[in-house]
Amino acid sequence: MSSITGLQVKSLRIGVEPVEVEFDEDAGILWTSLQTAFPGCSGMYYRETGDPCKKSVRFDGKKFMAPGGAWNDREYYVTLSQRCHAATGNPGHTASYSEATKQFEKSVQAVQKMMMVSGMKIDMSHLTKKRHHTSSRDTASSTSSSTVTPDPIQAIEERSQMLKNAGRDLSPLEQQFLDLCRISTAKDQIIDSNRQEISKLNESLRNLEKRLKENEASLKESNGLVECKQQELDMVSEALKKLEESRHTISELSQKSGNLEDNVTELELKLVNLEEENQGLKANLETSHNRIKEMSETISMLTSSKEILAKELDQLRPFAEAAGIEDYENVPTFIHAIHENKELHKMNERMRVETEESKENNKQMQSIHSEVFEENAKLRNRNEDLERRFAHVDEELTCVNENWAKELKEKQQDWDKVKYAAESEVLSLREQLVHLQSILESATREAAENARRVSELEHERHEIRRLSDAVHIKTQEDLSRQVRILKERLAESDSQVAELNVLVSSLAADATASRREISDLL
Repeated sequence: MSSITGLQVKSLRIGVEPVEVEFDEDAGILWTSLQTAFPGCSGMYYRETGDPCKKSVRFDGKKFMAPGGAWNDREYYVTLSQRCHAATGNPGHTASYSEATKQFEKSVQAVQKMMMVSGMKIDMSHLTKKRHHTSSRDTASSTSSSTVTPDPIQAIEERSQMLKNAGRDLSPLEQQFLDLCRISTAKDQIIDSNRQEISKLNESLRNLEKRLKENEASLKESNGLVECKQQELDMVSEALKKLEESRHTISELSQKSGNLEDNVTELELKLVNLEEENQGLKANLETSHNRIKEMSETISMLTSSKEILAKELDQLRPFAEAAGIEDYENVPTFIHAIHENKELHKMNERMRVETEESKENNKQMQSIHSEVFEENAKLRNRNEDLERRFAHVDEELTCVNENWAKELKEKQQDWDKVKYAAESEVLSLREQLVHLQSILESATREAAENARRVSELEHERHEIRRLSDAVHIKTQEDLSRQVRILKERLAESDSQVAELNVLVSSLAADATASRREISDLL
């Protein structure tokens, strides 16, 4: 440690600490804030990534603006001024207007002392008054207008007039001093006029910024109104889409209603056909029932005759076998019985033919209806033993009639249910159709109203956009024109300030020369 501390340090690294500076309302950095954080700085700059070239931050006269509209993703540096070198390097050199003014006041005081020593009486106290610092330039115009200061040119003119009256001219030094006073007064007047002009320009710039903020607020309101109108337009378009969907639904329901009406018409036609077919089946059933009754009566008569003849034949057969043919008295009776037997055979054949015909009729009836066909088939199968089961025919026919009546009643009930359901469905569909038609009419009216409102909103939106564009263009033109005028005025002010700086430097050189001459005289 002792060896390390004993080494002599030949250099020292001095740095400036980074300072966080707050933004103003417009996300800018005020010049006063930067001067407070870094006294003596004269500007700001930054470097892009990979670019060694410095880039200065834009300054509008009051504050520094963000480059590219954002402060992030960069490191910023300040530029320190070089005034300290001028102040410490050459004490006799005046590097600013304030220093030149102080040197000039000292020269004037020296000249005043010299004139007082030589016996010349002149009031030069107004030249010893100190000027205000550059930081209080905004209040200088108001204080200068409110207070009355003596005019040095007037005092010098009075002095020259007094000397002329005394018959004595001004000396070269007095004449030079008079010229310097005139130049200084003219310089102060130019500077005051420039200050007033700059204050007026600043005031107009503030008014322009205020008007720009008002125009931006009105533009925001217009944009909000346009967004509201756009939302209303979106709502109207959504309502139109729903209206199209409802129209599509109504058309589908109308189509379904037409299909249901067609189905009802088909069911009514089928019902009429079934009723006609039922009537025909009833007529055929009655006809067959009547024919069966007739046949049963004929069969009963034939059966009774057959039974009688059979009894007589049974009675006569043993007699005929016993008597033989020789019994001529019973021959006519026997012949008569034979003839009756033949007639009975013929009647039996006729009955068979009629039975065959009834079978054919039953086959035809069976083709008309399935249940009648079954009954007729039973009758055809049991026609041979009609003698034995004839007593059950009426019961079977009654059962068939009851079954037919039951089936017809069930079919009638089913048809009534189907008809009632179809009628109720048709009524409900008609009611829905009427309701949908009313909805369609109201939706059509709403669509017309919405279309009218859409056209009005679009017209208002175009009008607002046109007005906002016109206001924006007009504001931009006014601002650009005023900024151009301000730039021109600032350029003129800069040129005047440059001229004044040249004049001040010449005045400083003259004051230095006059001080040297005064020192030589003293």
